[in-house]
Amino acid sequence: MNKIDITQIVLLILILLSVNRPLLKKGRLIAKRTVVVTVHSLSKLTPKNNQLVVFGGENGQGFRGNTKYLFLKMNEDKQLQCVWISRNSEVVSFLTKKGFQAYKHNSLKGIYHQLRARLIIHSHSINDDFSKAFVGGAISYNTWHGVGLKKVWGANKNTFSYKVLHEKSKLKRYFGKFVVKTNLAKRNYVVSTSEAVSSYYPETFLVHEENVLQLGQVRNDVFFKETEEDKNIPEWIRKQKVILYMPTHRSFGKLETDINSVFDFERLDQFCEEKGYTFLVKRHMYSSGNVPTRFKNIIDISEKPYDPQLLLKYSDVLLTDYSSCYTDYLLLDRPVLFYSYDLDLYLKKSNDMYFNYFDVTPGPKVNTFPELIEVLENSIARPELYRDERKRVLDIFYSRDNQREVLDKQVTYIYEHVLNR
Repeated sequence: MNKIDITQIVLLILILLSVNRPLLKKGRLIAKRTVVVTVHSLSKLTPKNNQLVVFGGENGQGFRGNTKYLFLKMNEDKQLQCVWISRNSEVVSFLTKKGFQAYKHNSLKGIYHQLRARLIIHSHSINDDFSKAFVGGAISYNTWHGVGLKKVWGANKNTFSYKVLHEKSKLKRYFGKFVVKTNLAKRNYVVSTSEAVSSYYPETFLVHEENVLQLGQVRNDVFFKETEEDKNIPEWIRKQKVILYMPTHRSFGKLETDINSVFDFERLDQFCEEKGYTFLVKRHMYSSGNVPTRFKNIIDISEKPYDPQLLLKYSDVLLTDYSSCYTDYLLLDRPVLFYSYDLDLYLKKSNDMYFNYFDVTPGPKVNTFPELIEVLENSIARPELYRDERKRVLDIFYSRDNQREVLDKQVTYIYEHVLNR
């Protein structure tokens, strides 16, 4: 093929890309993935600092949850260099002012520390908490951020990873796996809470069975002790009787129902006034509709920076739907109610579940607001209802040795078996 032929072909490709937006978009996506796969592979060649541990969490947006407590504890070890990586400038600024090392994920120092880290500790996926291209050669320790019903990542048929792993075309599956592997590091661990949960984690997180660690959720340690951190929750919440509404998202907001159509807030406010309760609304970021502000006993705290685990700790009744928050709440042995007004749609259009919903939800399940008022009244009057069921389900999701503080146990495991110190 001569020079003119090559020039003509290149020109034709450029013309096609310029007039075909979908093709151009796909081309850019392929190019981006190629770069990420390449850098991810090269990152494995970077020499690692055996004393450097990089932390991240909450989709790179917050400083809370399991990784927060591991970060604070491991910072006490002067032989380690602990660095927090975040996508949020406010988080970086907050930690820097506290005297910790923290960098943006895409800053030069952030990239350097990600490339050099021996161990990365995170609460979501590597892609969410870090710049995944730079951590291919590290050891990944995924604490995860809940113990839930919903299938995610490698087990969720709607995800890229699932589609690649079940792709019929051998060629597409072969190249697709390179992209999937960028969400993994050189060696990968994931933290579980019980044998039942551990059984589906290898498929979910694409890790070897022996690397599923049944070590509990560090963030729940706050249930079993009081610290200065408790004061981050306002006294009026800590002292009052509280019903906490904490729902999950519906397909990242695509299936959300306006909250005003599923709650009669005027009737709810009247109910709370009669019973002496405050109804706190902690909505998911993808929720739609606005909670009215004119009611005395109904307060939307969704925009407040309150730690969800501490909110659970100071709530007397939990109202949820399909959120994993209730599995943690079972550790407190308090009434939990399930407002599953869109269960059929949720199961059909959103997430599949690992368990039968009705087998592992130890509390009344209602579909209408009048039913909700009725079960709220019963639960307030008789909090011991469903106690045996709550204990049965708790034992499914949390083994007995994980129904207590687990921070020291996890740190010891990391030192002895992950870092081999």
